[in-house]
Amino acid sequence: MKRLYTLAIAAMLAVGSFAANYQHSLGVVGGLGLGAQYKLMIYDDFTLIEEFGYFSCVSNGGYGGAINNLVLAYQGFAVEGEGIILDYYVGGQFKIGYAGPVAQGYNVVPGGVMGIGAAAGIEACMKNAPMAFSFDFRPGYGLLFSGNGVGGHIFDYSINLGVRYRF
Repeated sequence: MKRLYTLAIAAMLAVGSFAANYQHSLGVVGGLGLGAQYKLMIYDDFTLIEEFGYFSCVSNGGYGGAINNLVLAYQGFAVEGEGIILDYYVGGQFKIGYAGPVAQGYNVVPGGVMGIGAAAGIEACMKNAPMAFSFDFRPGYGLLFSGNGVGGHIFDYSINLGVRYRF
């Protein structure tokens, strides 16, 4: 199994060499939480974003916890200015992690969360500095788990701002 993961990571890094204006970036993401963010460009049109941290999601009840987000998105060119390149991206996300108790409408003890959702955002890459800034909106649907099984489901959304070093 370790060999399979190693081969998959090596393939992703090799495929990333065909990226448009950068291959990798590493930084932080904030907004409704705080976490680490890694972005890998796949070919010219696709990107893979991995995040891990503490995130809150907004909904009629809301929850927060240690969440691992994985986003696969199509990234397209929007406009190029004097010192900036502006791109857009749209795609889907998968999240899994620990969720604290939901405040309203559900009687759930702390447990796990697993969900899917959409992602849409814009990214600004500086031409004269190895920095990238992203802003996105992510609506989603999640299942909440506790020791008793499925504790509820929830529609949520999050608004995120990322700052990354490109390499």
